Parts: sequence; C-alpha cells; structure tokens
Amino acid sequence: MLKRLLFVVGICAALYAPNQSFGDEYFCTNGEIIKGEPITFKEDGVVFRKDSGGYSDKIQWPSFTQDTLKALAKKSPQAQFYADPFIEVPLQLKAKEVKPPPKIVVSDVERLTYYNPDPSFLSAWISPAGLLLLVALYVANLVTAYTVARFRRKQPALVCGVSAVLPVLGPIIFLTQPEAVVEEEPTEEVPTQEREFENATGSATGANMATRMVSRAASVRGDNSGFEAAVYTRGEVTFNRKFFETKFPTFFRPVLGAKEKAVKFVITVGDKHFEGMRFSRVSTDDIYMVPLQGGSEISMKISEIESVEVKPR
Repeated sequence: MLKRLLFVVGICAALYAPNQSFGDEYFCTNGEIIKGEPITFKEDGVVFRKDSGGYSDKIQWPSFTQDTLKALAKKSPQAQFYADPFIEVPLQLKAKEVKPPPKIVVSDVERLTYYNPDPSFLSAWISPAGLLLLVALYVANLVTAYTVARFRRKQPALVCGVSAVLPVLGPIIFLTQPEAVVEEEPTEEVPTQEREFENATGSATGANMATRMVSRAASVRGDNSGFEAAVYTRGEVTFNRKFFETKFPTFFRPVLGAKEKAVKFVITVGDKHFEGMRFSRVSTDDIYMVPLQGGSEISMKISEIESVEVKPR
C-alpha cells in the first residue's frame, strides 16, 4: 500500500516538473541580475517576484539596461508607458520618425480698399485742427477790425461788417484811410443888442446869467491858434463821452499838431481846476487828461465836471 502511494507521488512530480516555468533574467546597470517575474509597474519603479521566493525591492526605471527596458516595455501597455521615456532611440530613427512640418500656403484674400487721398494744402485746413485755426483767425480778424474802428474813429459796425465779408482785407482798407475828424459846429455870435436885452430883462439868477454870458463870450477866436477859445458849462451842454469825442477829436492823439499845442484845457470839477494839454482816453464814466506840466494822467468823473474851458496857452 505504501509502495503504491509513493509510486503515484513520483509520477505526479515527474509530470509537474517539465511544466513549471521560471522567470526571465533582468539586468541592471550596476551589474545586478534579477531572476523572476515583474508583478507591479509604477511610475517610480518595478517590483519582481523572485524565482528563489519572495519579492524584490522596488527598482527604479533608470536602473535597468536598455535591453531590459525594451523587454519590460513588451510585457504590458502600462510597462511600455513608463519605460518608453528611458529607452534611447538612435538619431537616425528619430529623424525618420519626425514628420516635416506642414507647408503653409498663403492664399490671396479679398481686401477692402480704403480711400487715402494724397495730402494737399486744402485737406490740411479741412481737418479738425485746421478748422479750429481758421475760426481763431476769423475771430482775430473781427477783433482787429473793431480796434481799427476805434483807432480811426470809424463806425465799429461798418468796419466789422466789411471785415466779416472781406477778412484781413477789411481791417487793412480802413487802416490805410485817414482818421475821421468830426468838425465842430460853428458858434453863432450873439448880437450885442440881444445881449443887452438879456442883461436888462433876464429873470434867471445872477449866477446862471453870468455863466451864460461867459459861455457865449467864449466864441472869440484865439490869436495864436486855430481853435476858438470857448467855455462849456453843465446845463448849456451835456458832458458825456460823445461830447469829448466829437468836440475835441484831435486832442486824443499822442502827438499834437501845431494848432493843438497852442491851446490848453481848464476843467472844473467841484472846487478844483485842472489844466491839461490833451486827453489820453475816455470811457463812459471817466475821462483822462494829460497835465500841462506833464506827469501821470489825471482821472476825472464826467458826471462831476462843471465846466470845460479852452483857452490859449
């Protein structure tokens, strides 16, 4: 019985021995040889089940030789994924595997046409900056026209209107014209009989009568000048800007003529008397007179002027 059992065991062992397979050999770069079967493929290495029994430590991918890496890559797609980066490919094979870049063909496309006119003198003035400059020049033209009208004693509306139609030319035309001089109205002499009648029958006060007598007696022409000696008093005339501009237009010039230099002005403001040779400027409320002795101009309120006397120097 025992012999029969041993015989069966021997036959089974003989049949099992040829069918038992041993693992392959895997070589490392340090000379180590691993005999067994790889069971785990990870990013950080491979674990083997040794033929001698047990398991190996995790061996990193760079530790295997090129032939071993190629053999491991054939084991499974997972092993190939981790082994391919460490397998060296010859340059000739790399050159064959690299595909040439696709040729870029640039084809003609339909483009929009833009209107780009050639730069010209007119196009420069039509631009926003050019239009702004034209407006500034036009306004300056009107301001110049008004200044010329005041300087030449012309009507500002006339000068500005012509300058608006004829820019630049309008101010030049009026500037070349002589200054407009307003002639003084001749003073009528009062007959002697009428004066005597007024002296005899006048009902006005003595002060008013004396003022009238002085004003009318001022019509006597000066001996050394071309201007009449005259006295203008408040009540007889209205003192305003127009009065001075129409009565004494030539006395506003910076340089006086021979006739103007022969007379002087005596202006009474309240209890004060001011002597001057000419007027520097006049406004709606004030008039400015250059003193006879020279110096800074004298400013006087037109509403406070009592009388203006023109007399020889």
